[in-house]
Amino acid sequence: MKKLILFVLLMLPTLTSLAQVKVMAMKDSIDYKTLRSRYPAAVSPKEQATSRDLAFQKLAADYWSDFNRFLKKKGFRPDTSIILYTEGYFQPNGRADLLLYQYTMNDIRPSPKIEKQFLFLLSEYLSDRPLPVSSSLVWSTFRLAGSFFISKSSSRKTPKGPGIIGDLATAARTTRPDTVKRVMFNNLGLEQLPEVIYRFTNANEIDLGNNYLTSLPARLTALPRLEKLNLMSNRLRDDSVAFSRNTHVKSINIQKNSLTGIPPSIAENRRLESLWLGNNDLKTIHAKTLRRLHKLNDLNLYNTGLTELPKNFGRMHRLVVLDLYYNKLTTLPRSMRRMKRLEQLALAHNQLKELPMSITKLRRLQVAFVHHNRIGQLPTSFRVPNLRVFDLSYNEFTVAPAVLATLPSLEELDLSNNNLQDIPKEFGGSTHLKKLYLRSNPLSRDDAKKGPYAQLIEQLEANKTEVFY
Repeated sequence: MKKLILFVLLMLPTLTSLAQVKVMAMKDSIDYKTLRSRYPAAVSPKEQATSRDLAFQKLAADYWSDFNRFLKKKGFRPDTSIILYTEGYFQPNGRADLLLYQYTMNDIRPSPKIEKQFLFLLSEYLSDRPLPVSSSLVWSTFRLAGSFFISKSSSRKTPKGPGIIGDLATAARTTRPDTVKRVMFNNLGLEQLPEVIYRFTNANEIDLGNNYLTSLPARLTALPRLEKLNLMSNRLRDDSVAFSRNTHVKSINIQKNSLTGIPPSIAENRRLESLWLGNNDLKTIHAKTLRRLHKLNDLNLYNTGLTELPKNFGRMHRLVVLDLYYNKLTTLPRSMRRMKRLEQLALAHNQLKELPMSITKLRRLQVAFVHHNRIGQLPTSFRVPNLRVFDLSYNEFTVAPAVLATLPSLEELDLSNNNLQDIPKEFGGSTHLKKLYLRSNPLSRDDAKKGPYAQLIEQLEANKTEVFY
């Protein structure tokens, strides 16, 4: 029986053009080993957090987002929310051969009638719409795993309140557009910017998140009182984004789009303070564009595929908050010492082996998240006087750096999930430390209070330090 199922699965590429894509529940009877060898993973573990990985993340997110739109157009109304884990098996041109699925929560699944309808529509969607991969991404058959969520409630809850417009119909009929301060057009399925939005010349916030916008005209940022603009989760590309020269826009969120670079016209927002670019496939950034933003103090580059930062990155000396989570950085430029105003620094989930001495020049730094890296030691003269929270968990320390016990403002230190064999006695004299995390280290066991560090732990607790081991 197993051989017969496998034969049918392997014959699917020749049958794809003749019938809808087969959608099957995951079963033990399927020979996954042979199937997966025929369809290697689209992204290997070594390629995670690379530009290829980011490209597939965006492809998959947009593909299943379009599936939600497809279901709405078909009038599908689930009787419960649907949460599926899937493994799709594709040809190099993006056409699906097979989709295996399983419910992630067995107690939440549709009725048999609704399930049958849903699976039929899923098969129809896969058959009619290939995954839009390019030859630069794939050159053979591949598989792509993921999850998606279909909400029971397909209707959007319209935002309401004084000065708020939350739907197109109300926007068109209002006789007092001058009183509107917030335009909340998120989750409307918009494919282009509605003309009605330009009625609201006094709006200071516009939310266009979670739509299908493919272009942003410069005319939008010409609205004279606009300060906050949300464009998160759309389909904007480098050549489709334009900003007009202005001195009023202060915050732009353009995360989860299809950017491969920072739009040059972003610098036309002369007083921009907050810029969120996360979850775009930027690969590299040019500091020249960002340096023109003389008021910028909050920069988000979360999960953008960066392998390095420009040498002159530190010239953005007005930054207060910098988020570099989930990239592939191995070093930091020396110029970061110029970021004298930096208070929050997020470097977690990179590939750093050390923190450079330039970090000690950040005299205002208060919070640093550096977990999930490869750091094994700190500079002996690590002096950051205002550092309050320091997360070094999931690194490669074998000895807790003694210099940390001397930091005058440090209140919370996380050294969990390292390879700690020793805690220097200097920690016992710390009177300012409020929380110390030592979990999942060789020296931290359930009986740690009976081991060689029992006295040190007691001394810390006597100083009102909570020790977690």
